[in-house]
Amino acid sequence: MRPRAWVLVLAAVFALLQLANVTGRDTPDSRNYLSYALGLRGDDKREAAGAAIDWVCAGETSIARRKQSVDVVRFRAPDTSARVAEQCRDSLWRDVDKRLRAGQTDGHTVPFSSERFMRIFEARPGYPALLVPFVTVFGVTWGVWLTSVLVAAAGGVLAFLVLRRLGAAPVVALTGQALFYVLPCGATAMRPMTEGLLLALTLAALWG
Repeated sequence: MRPRAWVLVLAAVFALLQLANVTGRDTPDSRNYLSYALGLRGDDKREAAGAAIDWVCAGETSIARRKQSVDVVRFRAPDTSARVAEQCRDSLWRDVDKRLRAGQTDGHTVPFSSERFMRIFEARPGYPALLVPFVTVFGVTWGVWLTSVLVAAAGGVLAFLVLRRLGAAPVVALTGQALFYVLPCGATAMRPMTEGLLLALTLAALWG
C-alpha cells in the first residue's frame, strides 16, 4: 500500500475511534464558541443559549455516566444522569438568564460570563465561523464532533506532509502522523476550541 493510502487509513481509524466519545470533550470556552457560531447563523440569544446549554449538559451527563461505570463502588448504583443534566441546566440557565435580564445582549455570544470576559471570544470569529455550516447541517452535537474530527485529522495529515517536506522517510512521516493522533496534541485538537484549528493552520504554514 502506498504511503498516501496509509495516511488516509490512519486518519480514518482516528476518526472512527472518536465515536467512543461524541460528547464530553468540551471546556468552559467551548460553550462560548458554540454560542458565537449559533449567533452567526441567526439564532437569538435564548435559542443559542438553549442549544449550547443542552450540548454542554449532555457532555456533563456523558462524563458522569462514564465515571460511574468504572467506579468499583458505585457502578451498580442508580443512574444519576437525569439529576446531573437537570443540575447542569439549572445552574447555567440561572446565570445566563440573570445576565440577559440585566441587558447583557451585545455581540454574538451568549453571556455565560461577564461582558468583559466575553469580549475575549467576540474577538475570535474564525473557529465559530468554521462551526456554522457543520452545526447547521448536522445539528449541534454531531456538527461540533465532526468539526473537531476534521480539524484533528487534518492536523495529523499535515504533520505527515511537513515531515515529508523535510525529507523524512515515508515510515517516519507516518509515525509522526500517528504520534500526532495519540499524543496530547491530538486530544487537544479534538476539543471544541480554537487550539486545534490554530495547530492545523500552523502546520499548513510550515508545509507550504
